[in-house]
Parts: sequence; structure tokens; C-alpha cells
Amino acid sequence: MDKTEKQKIYLIRHAKPELPHNGKLYYGSTDYPLSKEGMLKARELSDALKDVEAGAVFSSDLKRAIDTAEISLSGRLCDIKQIKGLREIHLGEWEGKSFDEVRSTWNELYEKRGTSFDSVAPPGGESFKDLQKRTVPVFEEILKNNPSGDILVFAHGAAIWTLMCNYFGFKLNDIFFYPMDFCGIHLIERAGEFMKLKKYNWSSNLS
Repeated sequence: MDKTEKQKIYLIRHAKPELPHNGKLYYGSTDYPLSKEGMLKARELSDALKDVEAGAVFSSDLKRAIDTAEISLSGRLCDIKQIKGLREIHLGEWEGKSFDEVRSTWNELYEKRGTSFDSVAPPGGESFKDLQKRTVPVFEEILKNNPSGDILVFAHGAAIWTLMCNYFGFKLNDIFFYPMDFCGIHLIERAGEFMKLKKYNWSSNLS
């Protein structure tokens, strides 16, 4: 890529999934589908993306990300490449369990993770550092193989956050201090080896 040529990369969080426990649970790699509200928001997302020329489109292979991509790009001739490495963080034995159940069963580990999200993992799961070791090489491969043309990546909150931290100096442990809304768009501008964060957690419904 020429240093004067600017490439836009859109990192997009999936729409709202249908969740048990009124959404008060740990979920990451569990493959929950989109809720009705999520499907509606994914359709609205298409308006925010209508002027984007999708040179290459990638998605996590989890259903909520794939469906968000397919709905928001409906009517376009887009080849959506599914990548397992873009999956959400794997929470091991905590997957699908309510906050209260985890707190009561793994109280000491729960408290420890509450202060060290970056390095403490649930039993059989990933820490955010583990997740970053998975997502960054995948993203680097996407950049390497697509040196020009706009790129759309449909992924997950924590997965996107690990990329933000790697390229723009955010701290992994600060994940819950920054919003990461469903259908939030994070726009990166790339020129040569340089990348600039142009918009964070943006959508047509956000100021």
C-alpha cells in the first residue's frame, strides 16, 4: 500500500443476541442467535454502511456475528469469510452460567478476575491476554492479504477491544470503562504502516 493511499477498516460488533437469565450471564464462545431486537438493529446497521464499499468482508464464525453481517449487507454481492480466530473470548466453565452462580461457586477466582481481567481466566477458559494472542495474528493476516480496498470485520466486544488495545494504546484491564455497544462501529484509517482510529463505537443512532 502506498503511504498516501488511505484504507478504511470497519470493526463492527454483532447485534444483540437472544440470551437466557435476562442477559445476566457469562457468554463468549457459546453460539447464541440474534434476538428479534438484534435482527432489527442489524437491518438499521445497513443504513450506516450503505455508502461503504465492501472490498473484503470477514466475520467470526459464531452465528450472532455471521447473521449481523448477512442482514446488514443484504442485497450486496459480498463474500463473507468466516474466521474462527475472531470468536469472542472463551469463558470455559463459566459459559452460560449466571453472574450469581459464578460468584457463589467460584467466589475467590471471581474476585481475583474482577481486578485482573487481562491475566486471570475462568477455569478452562481464556484471559484477555490469551484472547489478544489469538485475535491480533488473525487481524494482521487480514491486513497482509488485503492491502487495498475497504475492509469490514464483524466480531465481538472483547475481540474488538483486544485489537483496540494492541494498536491504539488502550489497556486490556480497562475494558468495562469504555462502551462497546451492539452494532457499534469502530473505524480505522490505514495508510502504509500507520493506522489511525477515526471513530470509536459509532453508529447512525449515536452522536
